[in-house]
Amino acid sequence: MASEIRANKQTNRVGLGTVTYTDTGIIVSGIVTANSLGGIGHIDVGSNIKLGNAGVITATSFIGSGAALTGIDASAIKFGGVVKAQANAAGVVVTGILTATSFSGSGSGLTNIPAANLTGALPAISGANLTNLPPSAPVGGASTNTVFFENAKEVAVNYQITSTKNAMSAGPIAINAGIAVTIPSGCSWTIV
Repeated sequence: MASEIRANKQTNRVGLGTVTYTDTGIIVSGIVTANSLGGIGHIDVGSNIKLGNAGVITATSFIGSGAALTGIDASAIKFGGVVKAQANAAGVVVTGILTATSFSGSGSGLTNIPAANLTGALPAISGANLTNLPPSAPVGGASTNTVFFENAKEVAVNYQITSTKNAMSAGPIAINAGIAVTIPSGCSWTIV
């Protein structure tokens, strides 16, 4: 039979910590340092919290405001350590591809959108509010001096005069091979 020493309490030699033995287990006061945890690598606190190596705490959920947490940038969303969405006083700046099922609002603040990223038909735009153009200025007409109206010297694409209008060009005018100018009945094209 082995020898036994029975005690209810052990006190550190400088009195800084104690180990008290009770009928239900051991109570340790003071700092506990362990070289290993019997091969389990963590201490269970209840059924859902594990205190592991290097200060890592694992839990199935966290509850509370998180107001006292440090080292967390609440204004940024990161992926791979790179900020992908950064909040600021004006809104959010997104770096990378933003995919959404819908957008609301006027879109008046959208800038720098590459044409390659636009899909679908664009709405028709009225020219009613265009400024700095002379009345009835043809394409190529001068916008700063309405005395001059300029036109090309050759017709490079097929063209049909509007059936309710006449046309005028300054000549001479050449019509490229394979190109047609259509003048509807009752209309005229005058070359001066």
